[in-house]
Amino acid sequence: MPIEDVLGHVLESSQLRGRVFCASAARAPWGLRFAARPEAVFHLVTAGSAVLLAGTAPRTLDQGDLVLLPRGEAHALADHPRSKQTELMAWLASAAPDGAPPPLGGRGAETRVLCGVYQLDMPGAQHPVLGLLPAVLHVAAARTRAHPELDATLASLAREQERGERGSTVIVARLLEVLLVQVVRVWADEQPPGGAGWIGALADPVLSRALSAMHGDVARAWDVPSLAQAAATSRATLGRRFVAVVGQPPLAYLHGLRMQEAARRLRGSDAGLAAIAAAVGYHSEFAFNRAFRRRFGVPPGELRRQLRAGPPPQRPRAGTTAGRQIAGKAD
Repeated sequence: MPIEDVLGHVLESSQLRGRVFCASAARAPWGLRFAARPEAVFHLVTAGSAVLLAGTAPRTLDQGDLVLLPRGEAHALADHPRSKQTELMAWLASAAPDGAPPPLGGRGAETRVLCGVYQLDMPGAQHPVLGLLPAVLHVAAARTRAHPELDATLASLAREQERGERGSTVIVARLLEVLLVQVVRVWADEQPPGGAGWIGALADPVLSRALSAMHGDVARAWDVPSLAQAAATSRATLGRRFVAVVGQPPLAYLHGLRMQEAARRLRGSDAGLAAIAAAVGYHSEFAFNRAFRRRFGVPPGELRRQLRAGPPPQRPRAGTTAGRQIAGKAD
């Protein structure tokens, strides 16, 4: 696999797909509470400002700010930390007979927020990319302006969503895929050595060659000598640098990669367990089952059932633009 394709391969194989589920407009005082979701959640402030209530300290979000919650934790947006909060789905479900939900907030300054999710094939904490990110990743507008490509993507996303022209759903979905890659790049570039895990290791020529080899042929019987040969370095150097930057030895990383690939195949194919075990480098189905259970806490067959069952759908009444988007796409 080409070295520069590793991040793209991981994101593509994990089937992350972005979608906008709410384009909200509110006037102070206002507050919206978002329940925990089994998806990564993002908010883009397109006008005005808001306060994000997630974790211990409120965060001010200004126009152009983007925030990503990789694990989909419960949180709230408001004009002020003490403003009354309305549960999002309850607000949409309170629509009048004509389909329009009641006005949100009062008569103060207006804020517009684009809200969306990235659907996951695995919980965010276990996702090979999202699992590395902080619980709340805040990219301020000043930071996006320092990255013209990211700034352009955000502007295009807001403009396309606002227009809602023919084919906009497809364009928005593609822009969201590009956006996630660019946000991860910005975050990784700002981390200290060892702070971005395997994503940061892609900037290291030696480690990137080793990672490319593993991702390119996950079923191969890799050991440290063969990985060192692929990386054009010594075994000692590979082991030392891998632990320092990625945070674990090469073969431990390989084990995690194989388990992620197995989970992806369990959800996305009807292949038997023996075939999946072989595809991720296990010659014994028993050994595969044991390793898988250690990793995920359940046997492969049970995880397949859980992944395919998915969360129960949420279907609020369709009304405003926000209501129509959520009703049509929430599940």
